Amino acid sequence: MVINLFIARMGAGGAERVCVNLANEWVKMGHEYAAVPMLRYIRKNKPPFLLVFGNEMGIIVNKLKKYHLINTPLIERVLNNINVKLGKEEKVSPIIEKYIRKSNAILIDMDYIVAQCDSMAQQLLDYNVVDSSKMQVIYNPVSLDLTEKVRSMRVDRPVKDNKEITFIGRIDPQKNIPHLLQAFKKLHEKMPNTTLRLVGTGHMDEQMKGYAAELGVSESVVWDGVRRDMENVYASSDLVVLTSEYEGLPNCLIEAIGCGIPVVSYDCPMGPAEIVVDGINGYLVEYNNIEEMIDKMYTALNREWQVREIVDTCAKFSARNIAERYIEVFNSVLEETV
Repeated sequence: MVINLFIARMGAGGAERVCVNLANEWVKMGHEYAAVPMLRYIRKNKPPFLLVFGNEMGIIVNKLKKYHLINTPLIERVLNNINVKLGKEEKVSPIIEKYIRKSNAILIDMDYIVAQCDSMAQQLLDYNVVDSSKMQVIYNPVSLDLTEKVRSMRVDRPVKDNKEITFIGRIDPQKNIPHLLQAFKKLHEKMPNTTLRLVGTGHMDEQMKGYAAELGVSESVVWDGVRRDMENVYASSDLVVLTSEYEGLPNCLIEAIGCGIPVVSYDCPMGPAEIVVDGINGYLVEYNNIEEMIDKMYTALNREWQVREIVDTCAKFSARNIAERYIEVFNSVLEETV
């Protein structure tokens, strides 16, 4: 089977990693995939279906279909929370809000929808933007190559006095970095041998660096920006933390537990509650409860974790299992078009 993937951009974000992980797994399974200029490719090769990652590409291919430029079944993997208000972002422009609402509206036109988690699927149903008979929940895949490499790197790592807390994601309002920095400040007062490493970038970089300075923790906060060597990031991490306002299904938590690293996350809308097994692979913290976040971070850094138990909780995110689930969706859509 030739599988055609369509994504608006290939940066270093979570959706891009899901796209790459799936493509790599399908190649291992003997399938082919193509990533080429879209309309020219579709008109020339007439693929039996399109797998679309994200809202931007969904809007484009839906418009092509509306204008009868293509007549191809569309499968969209929904990327994020569709409730704009949950973002709590200041000064959301009318243009952005209109775009988000437009991207939600086109979901009903898709031939099939893949939701990243159960809570996302329920939200889509509650908003009446999908038909339950044309939707399936398929989790994000974790790269076995990455997790096995990291686990092997961590086996013989030297004992260190410093404890490293890691955040991986965009530096933007959704990720609620002020809460992360506030929690780290209080934790650092109790545990001066801690470092906070932020891996990622965004339009709030300078603002958050200024806030770290205001809190007096700049010397203990490392701003890495985009890293291409994620195996080294995870290998040196003692704890992965997330303080998001909302998520889709956070890859950083999935990858961390696959590497045997405990996690602490707010129980925010979409995702963390379906990843974190409280007390086994980390701790789930009451949404926006900074004091509980501090307490759970402290507890996580000062207990002996069973690495095998943490890794076992990642089994449902197996790339092979998830790649096979997508193949089932593709076959189902193809049967509908016969």
